[in-house]
This record gives sequence, C-alpha cells and structure tokens, in this order.
Amino acid sequence: MIARIKGNILEKTPSAIIVETGGIGFEVLISGRTFEKIPETGALVELDIYTHVREDDLKLVGFFSKDEKEIFLKLLSVSGISIKIALSAITIYTFMELKGLITIKDVDMIKRIPGIGKKLAERIILELKDKFDEEDMMEGVLAGGGIKDEKLFEVRQALKTLGYNGREIDKALIKVKPEDIKDKKVEEILKTALKEV
Repeated sequence: MIARIKGNILEKTPSAIIVETGGIGFEVLISGRTFEKIPETGALVELDIYTHVREDDLKLVGFFSKDEKEIFLKLLSVSGISIKIALSAITIYTFMELKGLITIKDVDMIKRIPGIGKKLAERIILELKDKFDEEDMMEGVLAGGGIKDEKLFEVRQALKTLGYNGREIDKALIKVKPEDIKDKKVEEILKTALKEV
C-alpha cells in the first residue's frame, strides 16, 4: 500500500494531480481544500496517501492534513459514501465543521454536500457520532489523568470548541501547572492555556 508520496507535479486540476516519482506518474485524487495548497506545475509536493483498492480499481487520494485524512476515512466507512462524496464533504467543510455538524446532528447542513440526501445524512450521524463521542471521552481521560479531573476536562472541551486540535491542546495543557489546576477556576485555567496555544 502507498502511504505517502513525494515528487514533482506534472499536471494539476481541482480534483486530481499527477505526481512523478521514480520515473512513474501517479494520479492522486484531491479535495478542493488540498488543491488550494498545491504548488504550481513542476514544483515538489509531498502528500499523505490513502490507497483505495478494489478488484478492478485502484485509486490514490492525497492529503496535506492528518485531520482531513481522518474525517475522509470516517466518512468512507459509512455505507453509501463514495470517494467522490467524501472528497466533496471535505471540500465544503473543514474537519472541525464536519465533526461539529455530526455531533449536533445537523441533517440540513450535512445535506448540502453533493450526493448526500436526508437518509444518507442521518446514516452518517448514526454511524459516526458515537465514534466522535468516544474519541472525545478518551482524549479527556488522557489529558486529565481521569475524567474525575473535571476542570481539565472542561478546559479541553472548551479549547476543542474554539477549534484547536488535539496536539495543540496537549501542548498547552502540559504547560499548565498542577497547582493552578487545583486552585484556579475553569475560566482562569482556560485563559492560561490560551496563552500557550
């Protein structure tokens, strides 16, 4: 399986690029958001790759962002979601926007993605909401030494709501002193953490 590709861009369109590496040109499907970050033809590019293999088909999908790849794979795991629909989803919405829409069960906003009707939007919410809830719970456990540490858990959730990713949040919370967590209110701890992200 191809997991990453690095090479020169031979051709580029809003939906795909051709990357030459080792004398071979690989077609890599991309989202609109990835296209916006792709350099000009002839330039060097490096992308994370998802290799989609079927009996009579092999496709490469490229990503600059780990979060973009993560939400793409989650969407693709839902019955009825094709590569084309998943790429449309991450073109229209960011990782945090999609995660938020699924978490709050916003069927109407999810239906704005080309190829997704009401039933498919409801299926996406049904199949993915619990996965996101479980991940958030685990992140809270890892960051706070246990969910019983409610202050740190609340700060983490607040930072996630503001759009920070897990790595940024972990980096900020590591710098928060244990005595501050014990003695200060959630709002004060949040202010301290925001100075570190």
